[in-house]
Amino acid sequence: MASSCELHAIGPDFWLIRDTCNVYLLKDGEHAIAVDFGSGAWLPELAALGIRALDHVFLTHHHPDQCAGLLDHAERTFLVHAPAGEEACLSPEGVAALQETSSAGAGCPSSYAVLPHGIPGVQYDMAGFSDLWWRGRRIRFLLTPGHGPFACSVLFDQGERQVLCCGDAAHAGGTVWQPFHLEWDHWTGSGALAAWEGVQRVLGMRVDLLCPSHGPVIDAQPRQMLQTLADRLLAFYHAKGAIAADEPDRYLAAEPVTCGALRYLPHLYQFGGNGYLLVSASGEGLVVDPTLGDLPALERLLAEVGVTPTALTVSHYHLDHCDAIPTLQARYGAKAWLHPQVAAPLADPSAHSLPWLPSEPITADGLWPEHGVWRWQEYSFEVTHWPGQTWWHCGYQTTVDGQRVFFAGDSFQPASRWNGTGGFCAYNNSRFAAGFIPSARLIQAWQPDVVAAGHGCCYAYAAPQFAKIQLWAELAQRAVTALCPSGDLERDYYRAAEEIRAHRG
Repeated sequence: MASSCELHAIGPDFWLIRDTCNVYLLKDGEHAIAVDFGSGAWLPELAALGIRALDHVFLTHHHPDQCAGLLDHAERTFLVHAPAGEEACLSPEGVAALQETSSAGAGCPSSYAVLPHGIPGVQYDMAGFSDLWWRGRRIRFLLTPGHGPFACSVLFDQGERQVLCCGDAAHAGGTVWQPFHLEWDHWTGSGALAAWEGVQRVLGMRVDLLCPSHGPVIDAQPRQMLQTLADRLLAFYHAKGAIAADEPDRYLAAEPVTCGALRYLPHLYQFGGNGYLLVSASGEGLVVDPTLGDLPALERLLAEVGVTPTALTVSHYHLDHCDAIPTLQARYGAKAWLHPQVAAPLADPSAHSLPWLPSEPITADGLWPEHGVWRWQEYSFEVTHWPGQTWWHCGYQTTVDGQRVFFAGDSFQPASRWNGTGGFCAYNNSRFAAGFIPSARLIQAWQPDVVAAGHGCCYAYAAPQFAKIQLWAELAQRAVTALCPSGDLERDYYRAAEEIRAHRG
């Protein structure tokens, strides 16, 4: 055949087509249906298979590898069906609305892979647990979320066999194609749990032939493979939970001041939702993690304590920790001192695809050493790269009123706040062996008295908490790796940003 697409017969009048995804073609007489579409380069081969009419195309979900070729086939002789709910990521109107809300500074997207322009003429009638009749066959649809909350599998009979085309709900070896698609937000396991429920639905019925969107067809013990996948999805879900189970929060007592801020030490205040103010003996202020929403609270605090901010520092690049820097630079002439790892994405946001990144550049007035000492007024800070919640994160410690205070950003928080992680996900470039583990070891080595973390989480350091975090990180890395088809996190998991860049219009 002239086409570059590979056709493999996997049953009587049933073919697997290797395209941008696996396309499955079922023939009845001179008619056929397809599950997923890919590039559509296989359409010219239908005549050679004795097919005169392609009646229906059933899309398992909206990702471009399933359907991008439909954009080149605006005039169709076949009907295109997609799961109910997928119009938000597939229809022209839905995609346009998504682009309006996916501006700079947004967090995890509702989908990592959306066509830059939607596909017109799609019928969103594949509701989970519904069916459609085709030439005397009942084509059934089963809700199997994961690569999106509305993804469906397509079930039909072929002779004595029940065949399930499962999209990306499963992959050979008990894995998931590009498992970062299970991260529907930056910290919970909701996508993994939904995927587990979908696999449980499949396990509740007979499947003789399992046909995924990527990788080989599973015709030998598909149930055993699916049970392995279900167990791994639950392990991934649990990894999204508490990172130091059974540890108390250890929040420190604070003295409220008139303006509403909190004083933890005579010279250390926490204001608004996220910021800290360190006061020097000279009456100057160092503002930690200033964000625009906290500026009114900061202004009230500065007025009450009679302090002028002259220096700014940031724990990580997320806009809710740094977007007030330009305002404070202009208003007070305060100088922004940034760690090199934090300064890089802020200096050129257009060069990075990252969550919660400010849309406009933020310029540092000075850079800290990668690891070393920085001095401001009477305070001497030990500073270091300190990845966890995101790779572009730093930590710094100084002595305040006789207490060793570690400014910790969002990597490690009390268990009652986001399970203690601040959230991990591929899009945030959260690392385990190179991130959470060495960072937990470092704070154990520095042994602060106070951990001044983000979002108002100021608590007492305790070594057992960070010992548990290291054990959690090892388990979390194993859980994520187990879902990767190649067993390689770089190849299969840390690709979220690449997918977003690849599909931008």
